[in-house]
Amino acid sequence: MKTPLAVYNLWHQGAKTAVSVGGVAFALLLVFMQLGFMGAVSHTATNVLQSLEFDILIRARDYLHLYEPGEIDRKWLAVAHGTDGVRSASPLWTTVQNWRTLPSAAQQDDADFESRYLPIAIMAFEPQDQVFRQEDIRAQQAKLFADDVVLLDDSTQADYGPLNGLSFEEADLGRKTEIGERSFTIDGLFKLGTGLSANGALLMSQRGFSRITPWDVRTTTNMGLVTVRQNNDPVHLQQTLQQLRERTGELVTDRSQSSSFLERIGQWFGAPAAYEYRGPVVVLTRDEALVHEQYRWLWQTPIGLIFQMGVVLSLMVGAAIVYMVLSTDVANRLPEYATLLAMGYSRKYLASIVMTQAVFLCTLGFVAAYLIAEVLYRVTYSFSSIPMSMTPTRAVLVSVLGILMCCASGLLALRKLWKAEPASLF
Repeated sequence: MKTPLAVYNLWHQGAKTAVSVGGVAFALLLVFMQLGFMGAVSHTATNVLQSLEFDILIRARDYLHLYEPGEIDRKWLAVAHGTDGVRSASPLWTTVQNWRTLPSAAQQDDADFESRYLPIAIMAFEPQDQVFRQEDIRAQQAKLFADDVVLLDDSTQADYGPLNGLSFEEADLGRKTEIGERSFTIDGLFKLGTGLSANGALLMSQRGFSRITPWDVRTTTNMGLVTVRQNNDPVHLQQTLQQLRERTGELVTDRSQSSSFLERIGQWFGAPAAYEYRGPVVVLTRDEALVHEQYRWLWQTPIGLIFQMGVVLSLMVGAAIVYMVLSTDVANRLPEYATLLAMGYSRKYLASIVMTQAVFLCTLGFVAAYLIAEVLYRVTYSFSSIPMSMTPTRAVLVSVLGILMCCASGLLALRKLWKAEPASLF
């Protein structure tokens, strides 16, 4: 089996090749990390909605995201209850309030310890309703009939004051704290995962919620969670959705034919469909609600745009590195390529050598970047609880982006060789 000339070229200058592979690996590692953070943003944007029990969501027209949801009149839940095919319609309240930090065991005897106030995400519901899908929440929600009791997410970070100084556990049950300047007792733990609005989360009853907010929970709520009787039947779901939209007075206009070019490009990258919602409330299916929430955090907030720009800049850095490596290699080997041209080899053959080198650099750099990214994902999760994990889709995406990046750089590096004549190369 003959060894390709491209491999010989890379092997001939092993030290330079190693540096080049390191540069490509660094660029692809940046892409892996930026995509990992984007994936974490996408996950945390929807992890609460994913855990909620609903097929149709009723929300306010001025809804921004889960913890800035606006208000709706509870009469719309009564309207939903009276719609054919609806099984239940439950209210959900959400907000962000201040949590007074607790001392750890090591700080309890410290006279200099001072509590701080940190934002914490709050979800409230009527304890008799089946609002969450998680069994650990359903098993404990009867505790919330007391209006001074909360269930705390054990993913809440250490800054909030767990007894062991690291994470909240069974030893923290029974401890009292202040939320919105009202006293509450931690009476249970669940595992859901914190979001982007705060580094901690808890559950309480609607009566507890009324203690810390000025809203009248008897007449208003933040959103309505509607379940249908035959949720596994798409036709039945659409019929129920249409009836509910008609009864709430919502008009949905398809703007896909009149949407701008940029809007259509955005839809390729996960933007919601081009619909205009007009009415007192917005009624969405579960999938539509998840897409809207994800799009909000990825495309309409600085954090999502920063990570997307990071992916683009990482690819630009990688392309520049590969271009410099290949263009320098082509310049140094011009006499060799001239000899091959004089021997009758075509420029296409010489181009294939350079492009093969580019693919080899990309492959070696990708393997190194993949292994390092796996380690960094685990380290990031262990230290910050940011949900980062390698997925097959992400690995394939980075490999394709890496090959395109290296091939584009290789084509740019070929310009000098492609235009030159054999006699001028000596």
